[in-house]
Amino acid sequence: MLPDDRHFRFADLAPYRALSGQHLKEMDFAWIDGQGRLILLEVRSYAQVTETLTGPDFMPTKGRAAPFRFQALLDKVTDTLLMLAAVWSGTDWGRTLSPLLPLAARQPLPLKVVIAVDLPPALTVHLQGLRDSLNARLQGRLALVDVPRVVLMDHARLLSNPMFSSFVQTAQARQMQA
Repeated sequence: MLPDDRHFRFADLAPYRALSGQHLKEMDFAWIDGQGRLILLEVRSYAQVTETLTGPDFMPTKGRAAPFRFQALLDKVTDTLLMLAAVWSGTDWGRTLSPLLPLAARQPLPLKVVIAVDLPPALTVHLQGLRDSLNARLQGRLALVDVPRVVLMDHARLLSNPMFSSFVQTAQARQMQA
């Protein structure tokens, strides 16, 4: 179990909720790991749409608008980084959010951005392409906050990775209690 002073969810914080209806998105979980990094995690499940989901439903294609699932991931990463930048630069909104974050997260920390997706087995072939497309689209934004790349992984790998498994199990237990 993570100590309360080491993790947070933007969705639980009033300053975020006040703006969430204005097209501001957030990643699901954030916590400070044992190395002093702020881990930002988004977990997406497409298990409910396995019969109809195809690669073009979440992979951008040259000359076409980005699929909404892909755009949603871009928005979540970008908006989360903007919220942290607001805190760390001391904007008016950032100063309202800052006291609600763990003490260590109120100052700039090294960041690790992770997205875990639950895809049907037939679509896992697209994971590398999705990762590469996300990183290509986010490259400039990530550079602004010294993040070299987004880590994209299969949901099963997330659950088996000791770095994430205890947190994800804790988060799942809390969601079941709510």
